[in-house]
Amino acid sequence: MNRMQNHNEKRLEMLKKRVNRCVCKSCGNTLSLRQLDYNEFEDARIELFCDHCDRLEFGIEPEIYTSAQYYVDEFRVNLFPDLGNNQVTRRMSIANIADVMSWALQNLGYLNKEGFVVAPDMEGKILRECIVFDDQMMNDLEQELMP
Repeated sequence: MNRMQNHNEKRLEMLKKRVNRCVCKSCGNTLSLRQLDYNEFEDARIELFCDHCDRLEFGIEPEIYTSAQYYVDEFRVNLFPDLGNNQVTRRMSIANIADVMSWALQNLGYLNKEGFVVAPDMEGKILRECIVFDDQMMNDLEQELMP
């Protein structure tokens, strides 16, 4: 019994960290802790839940969600063309791309169960910004890039 209680305490601590760090991989909203009853014998369990989607959700790092959302929107990715091109398939595509990104980052060693091993630099990244170069800026850029 003590072993099971220790496991439950560790799991709860992990969920508390994730609820403060992660977002829903379908909609990007915050998550909450929810106690769910699975049967009539009061076998309750605490899970992560997205109130916006009204579903259980383990969550994903917000930087990964933002990157997946950018990728889907910028490149007009629809992983479910048979279901149409709508908000539901957009959210499903974002969630799938976020899973792939998360998997890749975990396998490359940049992400673990505690989050990013090295904090990502999202400030220096251009997401949805347009840069307009005038002739002088283009000349300066060419001079900088030419040996």
